[in-house]
Amino acid sequence: MTFGAELPEAASVAAVHESALRVLETTGVLIQDDEAVGLLRARGARCDGRRVWIQADLVQRALATAPSSFVLAGRRPELGLPLGGADGRVFGSGSGAAYMVDPRPPASGAAGPALRPGTLADLVATAKLGHQLPALDFNSDCMEPLDLPEGVRTRRGTHARLTLSDKAIEWVASVDEDLDDAGRINEILFGADWHQRPRALIVLNTSTPLQLSGETARILLRWARLGQPSCVTACVMGGTTGPATLAGVLVVQHAEVLAALVLSQAAREGSPFVYGGVSAMASLRTGAALFGTPEFARLARATVGLAHRCGLPVRAGAAITDAHSVDPRATAESAAGLSAAALAGGHFLFQATGMLSSFNALSLEKYVLDADAAVALRAALNDVPAGDDELAEDVIAAAGPAGEYLGQAHTRRHARDFERPEPPAPPAPEPFERWVAAGGEDAVAVAARRVQDLLDAHEPPDDLDAVTRRQLDAYCLA
Repeated sequence: MTFGAELPEAASVAAVHESALRVLETTGVLIQDDEAVGLLRARGARCDGRRVWIQADLVQRALATAPSSFVLAGRRPELGLPLGGADGRVFGSGSGAAYMVDPRPPASGAAGPALRPGTLADLVATAKLGHQLPALDFNSDCMEPLDLPEGVRTRRGTHARLTLSDKAIEWVASVDEDLDDAGRINEILFGADWHQRPRALIVLNTSTPLQLSGETARILLRWARLGQPSCVTACVMGGTTGPATLAGVLVVQHAEVLAALVLSQAAREGSPFVYGGVSAMASLRTGAALFGTPEFARLARATVGLAHRCGLPVRAGAAITDAHSVDPRATAESAAGLSAAALAGGHFLFQATGMLSSFNALSLEKYVLDADAAVALRAALNDVPAGDDELAEDVIAAAGPAGEYLGQAHTRRHARDFERPEPPAPPAPEPFERWVAAGGEDAVAVAARRVQDLLDAHEPPDDLDAVTRRQLDAYCLA
């Protein structure tokens, strides 16, 4: 069997799935939390200390109870987001960058972009952009605000995303205290019974190879018991934290995510679970992860296939690049990584805007350029309508062989169908001479102006009542 273009096909996906089940049963996983180990032992898993061997029947039991789709409740009913199934697809912004990449204007005389630590002001800017860009459904913690003390970053960043936008957010949960904050803030926003429906999605990571950290296990248990969704994501690096083959990477990834699934369903059957995989190959010359390669796109497609086989909502791919500046390489790699997952049927298209330097940095200019690409990708994912008007047989008959269509009434009716009316639209194409006469700005320069225009035009939502806003300010800004 070869793992090439046919990797996501049923036979190859089945082989990876069965191999991962054998790994769980014969090699097992390390789960660095005693309560989690005890819960799995009570479920029937074989345990030795914190090493746990999970039988295939436990995986099947978990797959039978985990929902194939759910609706992530929004601040208002119309803002609910379906996740999973045939149509539950959402796009989310980039997340977790530590550095900002700023373009230097040509007049500065400096070569190349500037790299600097991220700030709260940068996070605020991404929240404002995400609120206005229609391509995005989901506002993530794009930037780690390194100008703030570590103990207040999560609350301050969450406050910015909740007050500057009404879109769904990713709830940061890297340590136990983050869940205390998430629970209290949701209680302020929605009342004591806020957890009666899926409302707060967290993204957790496995500890490759074949481990769940104590923090991840504890957070997963607490959130599942509240009936809240977790997206557990494996990021296996082929050759360093996993085998040096695509199939081997997928086996390790699949085993890790399935172990997390079993734990979530042991905590509470029916709790929403999103399968996550952003694995890549590593350079065995430098040790660096290779996200901007065709292999990353191939792994993204396969990840979607594995999650579909399991009947789970899936996060895969990303608009990510190994490039350090917003250039043709960055845009090409980003488009390949995100579209591979989207076209394969991915549901949670996370990290869709702004990311550079293998997830380490973010650019506001790339943020808006990626959002434009996401608008186009959304359109490409739509089925082709095939009603009588769309088939246009009467128009074809009227025009006849060697006929013309420009003057047809049908053409006039559909003239604006493909103009991408969503604001703010990218600049319309224009002739080369007119472009040169207007200054010949490249896409990054145009994007920089659009960023500023969007920031200047931002108006925060006004749906939080005065009492809620006071309580939110008091908790998050104290």
